[in-house]
Amino acid sequence: MDAAACLKRSAKATFQIVADEAILIHMDTGVYYSLNRVGTEFWDRLDGAQTLQQHAAALARKYSVDEAMVVGDLLELAEKLRAEGLVELA
Repeated sequence: MDAAACLKRSAKATFQIVADEAILIHMDTGVYYSLNRVGTEFWDRLDGAQTLQQHAAALARKYSVDEAMVVGDLLELAEKLRAEGLVELA
């Protein structure tokens, strides 16, 4: 996967926002995951319409941090979410 990838949430994943953090549950396995505030913002943006690069640019602007660093962090998170079956390529 690279920064040009567009992701969407899997239909097998459900989530609830609790105190600015997302609790994700894989409906087939029952395994749950939690995301911090920035991870939750990323999760909330995953509609399949924007690339990881576009998500990173928006988050970098919002938090006034280096975009390249955000791209790396989002790629790492996206790979983990994809490996767990929580997101898929759009």
